[in-house]
Amino acid sequence: MTDPGITPEPRGPDLARAALTAARNRARQIEEGRAARRGSGDAHARRSSARPDERDPQPLEATLARLLAEAGWEAPAAVGGIIHGWADIVGARIAAHCEPVSYEDGVLTVQTDSSAWATELRNLSATLLSRLNSAVPRRTVPGGAPRNAIERIAVLGPNPPSWRRGRLSANGGAKPRRDP
Repeated sequence: MTDPGITPEPRGPDLARAALTAARNRARQIEEGRAARRGSGDAHARRSSARPDERDPQPLEATLARLLAEAGWEAPAAVGGIIHGWADIVGARIAAHCEPVSYEDGVLTVQTDSSAWATELRNLSATLLSRLNSAVPRRTVPGGAPRNAIERIAVLGPNPPSWRRGRLSANGGAKPRRDP
């Protein structure tokens, strides 16, 4: 008769499973001890191999491309390239009279040197948008489908002169006129 407080010793397959589990635990302890002596806190640290992997030195271009992709900066960086190479993309005639000023949230702001060129650029904006968007990757929007990097071109006319100061301004600027 068997005593209910005493567990029987494993036999056959159960004995083999227990021995295998004990051997695995012992091997894990030995490997953790080696990792601790090496100074690596990770017991599952990968070993070096003959094949290249992500731990090898990487080219700067690949590292920058990965960083831009992870941060979602591909489109703004590409638009920065457009601003730098503006004359090559839009042509020398347009570039002589218009220059990009800023880019924010899909809007490229362009400053012109005359109101005639501002009107001309507004008329050409659809053509310029397709040309500019073909030169840059699409931008990702959180929770949405990828969009064109440049959705709209905001055209600013020339900066008008300020008459608040100088030879042609009224004395004091805000003083009321006196009646004679």
